[in-house]
Amino acid sequence: MQDPRPSGSNFGTLYSFAKTFVHDLEAMGTFYEKVFGLIPYNRHQDAMLGRKIDEITYQSSYPGGPALTLIQYLDSRGPATQESVQGFVTEDLEALCQRARDAGGTVPEPIRDIAEFGIRVAFVLDPEGHINEVVQMTAQ
Repeated sequence: MQDPRPSGSNFGTLYSFAKTFVHDLEAMGTFYEKVFGLIPYNRHQDAMLGRKIDEITYQSSYPGGPALTLIQYLDSRGPATQESVQGFVTEDLEALCQRARDAGGTVPEPIRDIAEFGIRVAFVLDPEGHINEVVQMTAQ
């Protein structure tokens, strides 16, 4: 799948990864693997800002693309949900939404067509309520 968006940055800085804090790392890892097809790349325990963490990093979906990491603080249940939005592009929005429902997620609004951008979009909430915006390109 080709990404039609332009790319580039200033100062030699590349956006490389995003991390989403979760409460149940194992369950959320399973959800993201089953729904979005993400492939685990690395499992790592360490400390961040003086707090112990456990995290799963997933492979980039395409060469040079950003990677998603799910991260859990080991000393608490973590922050509230809806602190970030992760974006995904799919070739079959209905199928992805169904996989999300089957895996315990929700799709709280109907799929929308946004003709001016040549996309269809849905918001998929994982079982903990984290927001994922999923886009299907419709413009050729």
